[in-house]
Amino acid sequence: MGDTHQENTADPSLNRWYKNPVYVVGGCVAFVIFALVVAFAIQSLMLKRAHQMAERAWVRVQGATIIGPLIQHNVPRATILFQNTGRSPALTTNIRLVMTVWTSNKLPDWEMPPKLTTDAESVGVIGPGSVVSQPLSLMTPLTDEQGMYLERKDWFIVILGVVSYSDIFDNLHETKLCLIWRDTSNERLSPCEKWNDAD
Repeated sequence: MGDTHQENTADPSLNRWYKNPVYVVGGCVAFVIFALVVAFAIQSLMLKRAHQMAERAWVRVQGATIIGPLIQHNVPRATILFQNTGRSPALTTNIRLVMTVWTSNKLPDWEMPPKLTTDAESVGVIGPGSVVSQPLSLMTPLTDEQGMYLERKDWFIVILGVVSYSDIFDNLHETKLCLIWRDTSNERLSPCEKWNDAD
């Protein structure tokens, strides 16, 4: 009776699915097919992403100039050149810019606000290789105090901006910029050490 009992208890284990060769082979085949499908999907996604990156629009600052002088009652005026260095047009392009007297000789650590002004200047489409000129001026004339500190280089003229646009793949992008006028002996603004980023 002891032998019969052992046989009865052993029989169910022989019928478990992972001991059946048909199930094992079927499971392996299914796993391989699933892995191939996932790999193909990932590769297709990566190829699509690479294609979009190669063909998309890229709007960047080409250069910027400013006209002084930094004296009382004068209103400094700047011109910023934006270029689409990509291979397709930048669509529905909007530019927000603000020029300010930076009342410090260094920039703070906080992040630049994404929205700098209430209204954006719409420039529409920027074709590949095209350059768009955007004028900008200080909101109010310089005061005696501002002129004094700017001349001593204790303060600086700073331009902050955000360019938003979409590419031909309906992806939205932003170019954040920060330009600073440190060397008043020439009219060129230079990029700040931070806050310049293009996605």
